Amino acid sequence: MFTGIIQSIGLIKKIESLKKDARITVAYETNKIKASNLGDSISINGICLTIQKKQKNQFIFHVSEETLSRTISFSEKSLVNLESALLYNGKVGGHFVTGHIDGVAKITDIKINSQCWILEIKPPKKLLKFIAEKGSVAINGVSLTVNSIKDDKFKVNIIPFTLKETNLGNLAKGSEINIEVDLIARYLENILKRK
Repeated sequence: MFTGIIQSIGLIKKIESLKKDARITVAYETNKIKASNLGDSISINGICLTIQKKQKNQFIFHVSEETLSRTISFSEKSLVNLESALLYNGKVGGHFVTGHIDGVAKITDIKINSQCWILEIKPPKKLLKFIAEKGSVAINGVSLTVNSIKDDKFKVNIIPFTLKETNLGNLAKGSEINIEVDLIARYLENILKRK
């Protein structure tokens, strides 16, 4: 479980093919990430991955075919958002984020308002019912508030601090992003469907 409050930006150093899976090596700043043990969970662009191996300032993850098929593509030398798992004695600054990506969305427009970016996002059609105005959504692992919804798109506001401390400042019109809808909305829909 995560909060969607990014702790650091990492760099993908290496991607190795393992038939249909992959092994990914991510360099990170040691003073910003708390996880240190093999088996710990780290959110990489919103994807919950398990530390398989550690080297100096680098985590190595095994990424399954299932994860690769449901998320944006990894590429060497790209920047990724990093967050270590929530400690139950810690604070929740964002919202509960599981690290289980619901789909890939697309940036359809970016407007600059003062120093903030307003991102217009088109999620997969099946996820629209889970997105509520003033509700929470995670984009590349970043906890954000939905500003508005119109037709098949929604908008979020990115403040300068978030643009600087995450990889969201590298997004452009047409960029693909990992999206995780609100956990409560997902479970509520499941309960209502089974009634």
